[in-house]
Amino acid sequence: MLKQENKKENDMLPEKQILVVEDEPEFAELVKARLEMAGYVVSIAWDAYAGTQAILKKEFDLIILDLMMPAGGGLAILERIQNFPGKLHIPVVILTGKVIDNELKAHLSELNVSAIFAKPYNSIEFLSKIQSLLSV
Repeated sequence: MLKQENKKENDMLPEKQILVVEDEPEFAELVKARLEMAGYVVSIAWDAYAGTQAILKKEFDLIILDLMMPAGGGLAILERIQNFPGKLHIPVVILTGKVIDNELKAHLSELNVSAIFAKPYNSIEFLSKIQSLLSV
């Protein structure tokens, strides 16, 4: 009976909303499936413009960005949301195939990026980081 009570309490917790901004459909769907299996509600935006619009219209608990996309990429999104202080608290995880040099890493740090993962990525480490960012 105790297990059922705990389950009911967990069922009442709000589901965490994650936005994945990624222009490669197969990769975006793979990331979405992995996150949904972990219990998250996932939305996908296919380019930087759609990603920015989604962030401004809805409250997400976490954002996952690719850096190389049409309409400016993830870096453009990060720079745009700096103008919206109400959105700066949202953890951002970079998931990209772009080589991240020290200069770019420093710039991403200035833009409050919480984590950077290179494609291909280790899904266990990735999910662990997502869980830790959302449990704070």
